[in-house]
Amino acid sequence: MKVLVVGAAGMLGSALLENLGVKAVGCDLPGFDVSDFNSVSIEVNKVKPDVIINTSALTDVDFCERNPEAAEKVHHEGVKNLTETGCRLITVSTDQVFSNSENNSYLLESDPTNPVNVYAASKLRGEIAALRRSNNTVVRTSWLFGVKGLLPWIVTKLLKHQVVTAVTDQTACITSVASLAKILVDMALDEDKTGLYHCVNKGAITPYDLACIVKQRLELVSGTEVGIVRPTQWAKLDLPAARPTWSALSTEKNIVLPPLEEVLELCLQKML
Repeated sequence: MKVLVVGAAGMLGSALLENLGVKAVGCDLPGFDVSDFNSVSIEVNKVKPDVIINTSALTDVDFCERNPEAAEKVHHEGVKNLTETGCRLITVSTDQVFSNSENNSYLLESDPTNPVNVYAASKLRGEIAALRRSNNTVVRTSWLFGVKGLLPWIVTKLLKHQVVTAVTDQTACITSVASLAKILVDMALDEDKTGLYHCVNKGAITPYDLACIVKQRLELVSGTEVGIVRPTQWAKLDLPAARPTWSALSTEKNIVLPPLEEVLELCLQKML
């Protein structure tokens, strides 16, 4: 089997290359442009992959809000280009296609979407484009972290005795890159894993609550005080893009990732 990993320079793409080994070929900017069909066609004809895993994204939500054409090119046109090659495609999407849920219940694959920003709307159009082919797969995830991301950022700031300002009005799930990469590799090797999947380390949490938990854990281990956690709300930050208030995912499918508590503990052990 040969797997083409699009967005190979990113955290998730790098983890996939490491997991897949000789089965994988990676591509990314500047030599490859997912929004250019000619670039996509040349790469696919060269590699002749059995499956493509697309991790490419403009992850700066506020940049996307200010540059909707760029978001559309990568998240929608890029997925269309990959789909039109005829290869089986697994593409990564986002929890932000949701804006809220009744009674703050976990959101399932069958729940109606309602994106509140340009980033999420362009991602949703990419999902629709991918799922027009029955052998394709869309994987929604949220708040990815590996060597970078929300969780290591909080840990680093607190250990440096700095202030962590974190929002209280957005609830989602954090997701370990290592956990998600393993799931995506399993999907690449299983042709029956098609359609829409939610893949997160389950456990709904706000960035503020996460930072408070991390602070308590760090102080317990070190025996000394660390930095300060300060609450805020998105409106006070005066940023261009709206954020969903609740986008915590769960799944109706037979896909299981480790729970939040487990990945949190593993990350803290490594950082310490």
